[in-house]
Amino acid sequence: MKKVTNAKNAAFLLQYLFFPLALCFQELVFHVRVTGPVTGDIVYPLLFAFFTGSLISMIYSAIPGNFLRYISGVVITLFFTLFFQVHVVYHSVFVTYWAPFSTLSVAGQAFDYGGMIHDNALANNTTLMLLALPFLLYLIFGIIMRKIPSGKAVVPSFIGLLITAVLFFALILNDKEAYECARAQNGLDEGMATTGALCSSIADGLFAAKGGELTITVPASDPAPDPSSARIPVPSPAGVPAASLNTADPAPEDTPPEETFTPIPQIMDIDLNSLVEAESNNNIKNMHLYFAAQKPSYTNKYTGIFEGYNLIWITVEGMCRYIIDEERTPTLYKLSHEGFDFSHYYTPLWYGSTSGGEWAVLTGMPPGNGGYIAMEHTGTAKTNMYFTPSRRLEALGYDCYGFHANYADYYGRNKSHPNMGLKWIAYGTGYKGELWKNGNLIWPQSDLNLWNESREYLDFSRPFYAYYMTISGHAQYNWGGNSMAARHKDLTIDLPYEDKTKAYLACEYEVELMLAQMLKDLEAAGILDKTVIVLTADHIPYNDMEICDDIAGYELEKEFEQYENSLIIWSGAMKEPVAVDKYCSSIDILPTVLNLFGIEFDSRLMAGRDILSDSPQLVMFNGSKSFISDKCMYNAKDGSITPFAPYTEEDISKEYILSIQEEIKNKARLASLIIDNNYYDKLDLPLVPVDTLEGSDR
Repeated sequence: MKKVTNAKNAAFLLQYLFFPLALCFQELVFHVRVTGPVTGDIVYPLLFAFFTGSLISMIYSAIPGNFLRYISGVVITLFFTLFFQVHVVYHSVFVTYWAPFSTLSVAGQAFDYGGMIHDNALANNTTLMLLALPFLLYLIFGIIMRKIPSGKAVVPSFIGLLITAVLFFALILNDKEAYECARAQNGLDEGMATTGALCSSIADGLFAAKGGELTITVPASDPAPDPSSARIPVPSPAGVPAASLNTADPAPEDTPPEETFTPIPQIMDIDLNSLVEAESNNNIKNMHLYFAAQKPSYTNKYTGIFEGYNLIWITVEGMCRYIIDEERTPTLYKLSHEGFDFSHYYTPLWYGSTSGGEWAVLTGMPPGNGGYIAMEHTGTAKTNMYFTPSRRLEALGYDCYGFHANYADYYGRNKSHPNMGLKWIAYGTGYKGELWKNGNLIWPQSDLNLWNESREYLDFSRPFYAYYMTISGHAQYNWGGNSMAARHKDLTIDLPYEDKTKAYLACEYEVELMLAQMLKDLEAAGILDKTVIVLTADHIPYNDMEICDDIAGYELEKEFEQYENSLIIWSGAMKEPVAVDKYCSSIDILPTVLNLFGIEFDSRLMAGRDILSDSPQLVMFNGSKSFISDKCMYNAKDGSITPFAPYTEEDISKEYILSIQEEIKNKARLASLIIDNNYYDKLDLPLVPVDTLEGSDR
């Protein structure tokens, strides 16, 4: 009798505690393997896991019928096992976190990463097996648990749920950072590390469903200058010589006296203060106040030097700076060393992988970190994308095209890119591509072929803007699964690197061929000196960083150095290179290009800054509190500070670090706020009339 009672008690405890303890175990394994060392913050994911497990126990206990209850437990434990396993593999592949609800619209495209998923699953097999342990244990102990009559564990499960809920909210309401993470305010990366996979995924789902309820901190500062105010002189960017354009040098005796340049604020005639008074929506009102308090950048000696030029903008798939070589890629080398030469440029790994990288480059804003995929969502929501290059240039009479050698609807570009003002040409909307004998597109496609096919659409007698998203450099990097690597195998097979590195360099060689043919065609048309080429990466080859280590000859530092990349801004009109030592990143490209083209924009409304202006440098890293500012490099992983002269480590206070991190947090929230509120539509921004470009001598 006693043995029977003990068995019933054990079965009762199992039914009550199995799911809470199982989720706590899986959350702990995930935390240790993915988010880093265990700290005091582990209390939040464990409490939330116990809370969730108690809720499941209540439901499980109430299910009638032993067999149905057992099968329900199998489904539940399998679901959560797969949930955590997918999180681990996703993070291993993309080096960012999985937002299960926000990425549903692009879930089908995961199959394109099949090889990478397989390889990363094998690399994480020990972790995946540990995460499967609760499922395997349930198959055994669930047989015992089902013997307890229906409803017996409902009350104790409810008590456990109530206690953990009270503890969780009591702690989190007294911890601002954790509270903001639980509301999806601080981004997915910080949320995962602070409140865990379960809480962050639910918060992100709610965020994606109802839109962001983000708050930004309005900085206390002097009001922004009025555009009609007197011009204010500011120093030119240190270490940046004047640009040399391809014009005849006047004889010394004919040299006119040097004119005094007086910079003016790069802001538009928008009365934000009046908009605040007239606005009833508190979210939008707060945005008006925030932007009004921002310090603008100023015009500089490079403002308008490319006014009226054609623009070719290229986002290179998976590029790192090491693909550029004087002998192997002479055209890339020429453009990177004979144009604006940026020695400290970074491509952080943004949320959304390629889509996030494109967003940052084309909008001057980070894509947020969690919630929906920003670029795709703008197309669906038809958000006003006023400051994108195509919207600004189409108003000046430019033909604006976007080209991509993959399916037109991949990442929702068939909606996002036309919404930005591009005539979108990809497979399914005009791009023909190279096909296998069975009629399918070869993978990946040729960047050179992309340029050649785009020539059918570009009229060189008219001003044009052509945007290219390349694809030849897409992973995986091997000879069998990457057609472009196989095509150029002979060029790299004898290099002193690993096979994966050789395959990577071989497939990225297509960018060199694309650019070489591009320059030939532009020169033949007589417009090379009236065209600007902008080129950068969407992201580094994040899943294969050993490639970059291999070419560099050492293991790159992970917080900053591995994200250092190349940015090209070049024109055939430039006679000499322009050295730029300022630290900058992908969100700074758009305002820099708008300034070079002399296009009016409001620098307060962008997270990035014109690199060539005197604005303070700031490089933010997605999902990290690390940054590079005017004063220092701050590594949030280990708390180390590397000061820039003339500052010393003693000059970098804790308050300064926190102030920069708060600024970064605000910038990270801007994209979601602008999209959710269609903010640019609220500003009544003027259209720029078509000027005399169409009749100019081209």
